[in-house]
Amino acid sequence: MAVMMKPFLCPGQCIYCPLEIGMPKSYLSDEPAAQRAKRLDFDPYKQVEMRLKQFEITGHTTDKVEIIVIGGTFSAYEREYKIEFIKGIYDAINGRVSNTVDESIKLNETARCRVVALSVETRPDWVTEDEVRLIRSLGVTKVQLGVQAVDDKVAKITKRGHGIKEVREATRLLRNAGMKICYHIMPNLPGSNPKKDIAMNKKIYSDIGLRPDYVKIYPCMVIPQTALYRMWKAGKFVPYDDETLKLVLKEISADTPEYVRIDRLVRDISRQWVASGSIKSNMRQVVEKELIEEGRPCHCVRCREIRSGIFNFKFSIFKKKRYRTLGGEEIFLSYEDSDRKRLFAFLRLRIPPTQSPLALFGNNGRRYGLVRELHTYGLALPVGEKKISAAQHRGLGKRLLAEAERIAADDFGMTRCAV
Repeated sequence: MAVMMKPFLCPGQCIYCPLEIGMPKSYLSDEPAAQRAKRLDFDPYKQVEMRLKQFEITGHTTDKVEIIVIGGTFSAYEREYKIEFIKGIYDAINGRVSNTVDESIKLNETARCRVVALSVETRPDWVTEDEVRLIRSLGVTKVQLGVQAVDDKVAKITKRGHGIKEVREATRLLRNAGMKICYHIMPNLPGSNPKKDIAMNKKIYSDIGLRPDYVKIYPCMVIPQTALYRMWKAGKFVPYDDETLKLVLKEISADTPEYVRIDRLVRDISRQWVASGSIKSNMRQVVEKELIEEGRPCHCVRCREIRSGIFNFKFSIFKKKRYRTLGGEEIFLSYEDSDRKRLFAFLRLRIPPTQSPLALFGNNGRRYGLVRELHTYGLALPVGEKKISAAQHRGLGKRLLAEAERIAADDFGMTRCAV
């Protein structure tokens, strides 16, 4: 469920970013979530209340809800507004207004409808220790970072306002606070080219200071009334044609590690806003189909989710993948089938550095392993319900958590795991 914040001045000066009057920067009013938000005066309570009703009317189960807060740079908004906005979300889901955000979050732990994931969007250069502590206190579990390009020359040309140094630091702080991390990446920017885009994608996973858990790929589009539009009109920028973009996206998908989920491969913007750039809305479907035909399918988490498929314990195997990150180590535990085509459940375990104030949970300076994510896929079931053919509520999560606790204790001497 997407909930949009009020229009607010973004600190960025990016040449490609649209700014529509009455909308948060980078968002356009005909996008579905934006339409709802504008009609409801960007009130978080009303947005959530309406969306829940829509889900229930269409027969969806609403006892477990994932929230994404959108609207530009979350960290740049006033502190009190951020707190009240998040409180409004929890109040709407709880069906009652609490006195404080802490009270609302506590109430949600036993409410009929529960927030199981809460995501915000921000810029890497706005991620500080104080900001991380605040969003963690608000129940945020995932942060989407506007990275766009891991190349300082491209960042300078596009006036991004930060470089790869800030991306690495933001990633380190968030990872040590137990957050899931999503990078927004933009191929086809001025200063880049197909070869460089593919190389930057490889760097995202080879650089130990990066290595996100999720990515959203937004190929650059030319939107009127932006600096990039003026550059395009002057003949100083030419976007990729559909065939070139498809080839780039195929390499990006094929090179994505199994522990990463590609949330999006293109952004579906209404044609009326696009002066130049690909408007092929089924590009992801075309990319995935061609990769399968070429014998090198995408192995990202999304492409391997079991979804509504049948689950059977005897066809599942336990896997463990370890990889280094800046200042610590990541362990990706999973249950999947033997040929890697279907993923049933996974857990992300963070082994934090010895000295990190954001990685300390509890008292007496104890060092805990951090379970940053635990997810079981398949048919969505209400809390407490079981189904013999479904993967959810079959004990996969308990098994993964038990193995994470064992690894943290036996291999790294951790006191316990914090979720």
